[in-house]
Order: sequence, then structure tokens, then C-alpha cells
Amino acid sequence: MYMRLFTLFIYCFLTVIGIYASDRVRQGMIQFNYYAPMAKEVTLQGSGVLGKHKMIRQANGTWAYTSTVLPPDMYTYNYRIDDEVTQTEPGDTCVVRDVNQYLNYFFVPGWPTDYYMEQPVAHGRVEQPWYPSRLQGMAQRRMSVYLPAEYDQNPDKRYPVLYLLHGSGGDETSWLVMGRLRQIMDLMIADGKCQPMIVVMPNGNADLDAAPGESPYMQAMPKANNVSSMTGRIEAAFPSEVMTYIAQHYRTAEDKQHRAICGLSLGGLHSLYISANNPQLFDYVGLFSPQTTNALNDKKISGIKSITHGIKNLASQIPVVGEKWEDKLGRKFDKYDDIEIYDSIDQKLSMQFQPAPQLYYIAVGKDDYVMKLVTMHRQRLDAAGYPYVYNETDGGHSWDNWRRYLLDFLPRLFKF
Repeated sequence: MYMRLFTLFIYCFLTVIGIYASDRVRQGMIQFNYYAPMAKEVTLQGSGVLGKHKMIRQANGTWAYTSTVLPPDMYTYNYRIDDEVTQTEPGDTCVVRDVNQYLNYFFVPGWPTDYYMEQPVAHGRVEQPWYPSRLQGMAQRRMSVYLPAEYDQNPDKRYPVLYLLHGSGGDETSWLVMGRLRQIMDLMIADGKCQPMIVVMPNGNADLDAAPGESPYMQAMPKANNVSSMTGRIEAAFPSEVMTYIAQHYRTAEDKQHRAICGLSLGGLHSLYISANNPQLFDYVGLFSPQTTNALNDKKISGIKSITHGIKNLASQIPVVGEKWEDKLGRKFDKYDDIEIYDSIDQKLSMQFQPAPQLYYIAVGKDDYVMKLVTMHRQRLDAAGYPYVYNETDGGHSWDNWRRYLLDFLPRLFKF
């Protein structure tokens, strides 16, 4: 135990020191230096309590900022030059992508950072298979699958599975890169704090088949506001595509008691409605800072369905050019074919809670902009007397919260 702690301390110390070519850690305070002699202004843009700060120009053309003492966590940052160009740390290989921006990162040791870093424990592995898909314009889509370290050593064992969903603009790599899923699972399992399980991280972006640079067919960068993923297509295809592929290719325990679904933000929306529309599938549901509605009530959903079906039917009857216009309009309006996923939520919840899931978990920060939506969803649950676990924390809509929610959620799963 002491050896692990010592190793962790040395690793964290060297990691924080090593990410800067000319920066230093002074009594827990991190000094940032960025060389930009022609710049008029340089701003450090950091995550969490690191925050956003105007840097001070030095005589040699370097811009500097020294942080306050930072609490333990994983921090990301980049630099804004003259409010026009965003840059990462030159020469630093500790770079991650969050949606469409690139960020440097570093660790401040302690809890919960221990779980975000490589540890001297048995490591699970991650596969990233492609699976057949019916989503418009795609023949296949990509997912990430975490397998616990013991998976290959137990060929006859079947494992519970957690489907872990990302937020708007994310993809199948988000929970691995920003969420540190593999590192968290490795140490949690090694310490006996959660069950060995398979974790499936699908791509929930309806416009792209995979993370940027991973697809031979689509090269666009994701957008932070991914409205097209809020029309029901991801939720409707999930059981038949994602879950069917997993059942056919991995040793999962195929019953409700061994399945969990959880997501952050947009992934919370997907988790809420996938589980509500399929009450027989999941005994564990997690909603992290969830978007709980796509802002359409039942009447609007019915109207959208009527309009799109009417337009497509009209196009099919146009002489000569009918086939051309039917195809064109079909491509435009097919994305609304599954919009009914979001209707009649009260009736769907009544089915989902008869009987109630083993765990229905909601977590949100006090300053999160989805707090109003979360409060409305809780009021719906409270009015019907449905049981759930509620975790309200400090902070807002951010990865530092979502990683901590996962640490709290995992030990609650699969308590047989």
C-alpha cells in the first residue's frame, strides 16, 4: 500500500513538472509561461478552479501566470492569443481533444486524481469495433469497449455491462480521453470498489460515424451543439444495433439485472429515453447533468410527424420528378422518423418503475445550467413516488464533476 502511494506521488510530481518546458511548480502553485513576443494579449483558459486569467508580459516576450494552490484533479488548459487564435503548449505531448478544441492537461496528485492516472495494477484493454448501422448515410458506426483485465483469463465467465454515453459534440473516445474511463476502471476493480464489468462507449453523434480522423468516410469535426442527435434516431437504433452487436461479440450476462446505462448531458437525455422506452432492458440508470427533454412536448412531436409524413407522401405523387424529390425530401425528413421516442414520457416512466430499477441515479452541480431541467424531472419522479438517488454537488457542467459522478456511480452497480 505504502509503495503504491509513494509510486503515485513520484509519478504525479514528475507528470506535473514534465508538462512544461520552462514552467515550475512552486509550493503547489503552477507557473505557466508562453512565449509570444508579438502578441498584444495572452489569456490562459483553464478548466475547473484553474479558471481563465490574463497573463503578464515579461521583458523577454514570454507571458506568465502563476496559479493559486490547486486542489487535486485533472486540469485542462490552452492559450488564447489576442482573442483570435487558440494554442496549446508548444512541444507538450499531453494533449487531449474535447469536442472540437485541443487542450493540454496535467494532474495535481491526491483524491480523486489517483483514479485518473496510470497505476501499478492489472490493466484492462479497449477495443474499438465497427458495427452495422441503419442511420442515414452510414453503413457502419464505431464504438469503444473496455474489457476488464481478467476477461481473457476467464473464458467461461459472463460479465455485467455498463453502456456509458457521452455529451453533445462527443464521440466514442470522450469517456476514454476526458473521462479517464480505463484508468478509473482498472483501479476501482483492483481495489475491489466495483464489479469487473464490460463498459461500452458508443458514438452518439447522429451526424458522424466515428471520432474525427478515425473514419475513412466522414472527415468533419463535431459541433458542440449537436441538435440532430436529439431527434430520437440514436435512442431508437440503440437496442437493435449497439446492444445486439455487443451480445453477439462479447461475453455479457444477457439479463436486466446485469445491465446499466448512464450518460452525461446529451448522453443523459439518451439514457433517460432509451431506458424509459425499453423498461425490460436496464436495472441501473445513471443521469449525469442530464438534458432531460429535447424541448418538444407531445403535441409538437405529433405535429412534426404529421408534417414530415405529409410532405414525403406529397413528393411521392409528383409526376416525372416524383422519385427524385421523394428521395431528396426523404433524406431531409427521415431524421424525424423516430421523434416519438420522446412522447408520453409519464406513461413510459410508469412502466419503467413497475417494478422500479435497482438504481435510478441523478447527479448535477449547483451551478449547472441544466439544473432547472433536472429539478423538473425530479418533480415528475417525486409526484409519482418513484425512488431515485440524488447527488447534488458544487460546480457546473464539466468533466471534473462527471468523472467524480462516475466514481460514485460505479460502486453502486450490480449488487446481487
